[in-house]
Formats: sequence, structure tokens, C-alpha cells
Amino acid sequence: MSLKLGIPTDDEFPTFVPMTFEAMGGRSEFVNVVWPRGFTKDGQELNTSRFLFLKNIDPSSRWIKVTDTQTNEIIGVAQWNVYDGQKPPEMIVDGPPGTWENDTEKEYAQELFKSYMQKRWAYIRENELPLVCLNIMTVAPKHQYRGAGTMMMQWGNELADSIGAACIVESTIEGRGLYEKSGYEIQEHWTLDVPGKFGDRPKQRLFFMIRPRKSGEP
Repeated sequence: MSLKLGIPTDDEFPTFVPMTFEAMGGRSEFVNVVWPRGFTKDGQELNTSRFLFLKNIDPSSRWIKVTDTQTNEIIGVAQWNVYDGQKPPEMIVDGPPGTWENDTEKEYAQELFKSYMQKRWAYIRENELPLVCLNIMTVAPKHQYRGAGTMMMQWGNELADSIGAACIVESTIEGRGLYEKSGYEIQEHWTLDVPGKFGDRPKQRLFFMIRPRKSGEP
């Protein structure tokens, strides 16, 4: 069966957002908190609208898809940000009313988001443009190990190399192998944690990884 890279249309987001959460499997505290209720219909509809809103207001956003050409099923998606003009503002995650159960959960999501983004923000502040950041990379569980992830990584690497960009990703243990094979190097292994009143919440370990510019510059 052959696979094909493409750009998803807005109308296709409702078809692959449920797959995206299924692929993540509920294992990521960050995803569970920042994009809540990913396994429910109302949560998927809400998160679809949030993805589309961010896509359509952010000129740096680049979504790609992998389609099985025999079934026309979208089996994988990735979302990158390409910064080649100006550095992005260090914004805090937000959402429409009803995104979070209450104000406490919203506060926790925003604090966790800041913890997740701290190393990326520091790297962007300290390094020159252009930079490319990988935010989402998922492949449907039943279609994993067919090469879809590798295709999407090659797309991002070729884009980065064409503009002389370094690449950034915050990786889970599951994604580490693919990223290392794609030229990403571990800079740090750290615990995503929010101290204080949220100190008893689940902890998540992540790898901060960089793929150097093609020229070899940091």
C-alpha cells in the first residue's frame, strides 16, 4: 500500500483529530491537560475548533498529512511552526469558555504550558532565525511502522534545510527514536512539573531535542 504526503484542508480536521488523540493514547499529561477530553465527542469537536483557530491566525503554522492512497484514509498528521521573519511572542495557552472544567484546571493548564515551553522559548531567545518547531506528530496506531512518521520528518527536515533553519522538538519517550533517526540531538531530559499547589499532579518526562542547521551552526 502506498502513502502520499499532502496538506490537510480545514474540512478534514474533524476526520483526523480523533485519530490524533487515539495515537497519543492518553499517556501525555501535557496533552490531557492543555487539550482536555480528547476521547470524548464534545472534547474532540472543541479541540478541532481550537486547532483550526490557531492554524488560521498563525502564519507560521504548517500542517501536513499522510494519506493511504488505496483507502484515502488520513493515517498521520504533523504540525510545524516556521519562524523565518520575526521571533514569536511567548504567549500562554487559552481557549473558549468551557475548554476547562473550572478556573483551577485552566490555571493548571497554563502553568503546565509554561513549563513545557520554557526550553523552547529560551532557545528561540538565544539563537538566530530561521527556526522550525515541531509541535504535533501522530500516526494512527493501526498504521504505525509503515513509514508515515519518517515521511513527515523528511518533509520538515527538507523545509528546514531549504531555509537554513535549526529544528526544535519536545519529545516523549515514544517519539525519541524517530527524532534521533531524523538527526535530532538530545539537549536535556527534564521533568515537566508545576510546583506549589499543583505539585501533586502527575509528572511527565520529556526530551528537549535540536536538529542543527545544515551548515552546522547551533
